[in-house]
Amino acid sequence: MPGQALYADEDARTKFATAWRCSLPPPDPSATLMEILKRCREGRIKALYLVGENPLATLPASTGVQEALEKVQLLICQDPFLTETGRLAHVVLPATTFAEKDGTFTNLEGKVNRVRPALEPYEEARPDWEIFAALGTALGYPMEYEAAQDVQREIMKLLPGYYNLGEPRPVTARPEGYLRDGYVREVAARYAANTDRTETDQAVRPFALTIGQVLYHSGKLSARASGLLQLYPSKGRLQMNPEDLAQLQLGPQDVVRVTSTRGSVELRTGPNHDLARGTCFFPDHFNEPPVKDLAECVVDPTTGVPAFKFTHVAIEKL
Repeated sequence: MPGQALYADEDARTKFATAWRCSLPPPDPSATLMEILKRCREGRIKALYLVGENPLATLPASTGVQEALEKVQLLICQDPFLTETGRLAHVVLPATTFAEKDGTFTNLEGKVNRVRPALEPYEEARPDWEIFAALGTALGYPMEYEAAQDVQREIMKLLPGYYNLGEPRPVTARPEGYLRDGYVREVAARYAANTDRTETDQAVRPFALTIGQVLYHSGKLSARASGLLQLYPSKGRLQMNPEDLAQLQLGPQDVVRVTSTRGSVELRTGPNHDLARGTCFFPDHFNEPPVKDLAECVVDPTTGVPAFKFTHVAIEKL
């Protein structure tokens, strides 16, 4: 809830319910991302409202994300761009980008930063708060906000001192925080080398594929920025150690087939001297070709967080 109050806190729920002149439902065990997708596929979730999220482009096929999105009876996407997920939506609500927003951002240090719009909203795009207010009014619950400053005044009323946090506290290492409450097991077990692979599997899929970020991009939206694409274009190339390229007799125009247990894609390769032999890399900002779909999704049993940035592959010259 606002101010990071726990929804299970009855006093906090009563406080906000009174201010908003509404009743809040009792606390119910929340669902993780993977649980939400599962409930969508099972038909238990009928409607899904996504704000600034593009799971169809972010998650691999092994999560069953497309089936989940196609299963719901109502899919609403609120986003500055018509994304891959937005193309499946029944309703698309065009939102503004950061450059068109007025208000504040609260960073990971807990520090509140003032922002002002540099551009007017593009065509029918509206700030998120304005979309929420209009939707609430249409559903019979008028939200009396006329500007971002009205939202700020409500925050100051309900969360005194929120905008007067002062200088951020220095960040210090607190290893005991990780050791407490059982979130960390023995280091030797937690970071042990993977010994589950058989010799046959190592021979069939000898390369370790990592899907990750690069310096000049962030998420998927940065791939829409022409300036960033000039610095780091979407070449659709698999990066490999030069010695591996030489061993496979691969040149810049050669096409390879990359195969995992989930399927295969075809693309060109390029050298990366920072990669160790036996490893390869593809930026997760680009979906052409859909290299992310080669990865198997593994869910952490403690946190429920899905991991899908690594898999073993075979690389074959075509």
